[in-house]
Amino acid sequence: MLETAKHYHGIPFDHVISVAVANAFKPHIATYTKAAEIVGVRMDEVLFIANHAFDCIGAKSAGMRTAFIDRRRRPFGITPHQPDLIVPTMKDLADLLVGNLRTRGATVRLT
Repeated sequence: MLETAKHYHGIPFDHVISVAVANAFKPHIATYTKAAEIVGVRMDEVLFIANHAFDCIGAKSAGMRTAFIDRRRRPFGITPHQPDLIVPTMKDLADLLVGNLRTRGATVRLT
């Protein structure tokens, strides 16, 4: 499925990671820690983006930062693992991230 999607979106990702490499299914902690290990970053350096609460909860409880795409406009739910960001669309998330980088004086390069 992941390999097939590449043909349609045309985005050159550095890594496409499946839960199969972790030998577990989300929201098991192994799926999130394995992804960070493959990319070579600490858990708190990852912004995990999802539109399912269980995904955000799993990633957040594993130590990642999370962004919840609330396309359905539903409450996230009561959990100690609230997302760091809640936005209605991916475009809103991109605008927010680029805006924050510019505010901090960072150079923003979109390729």
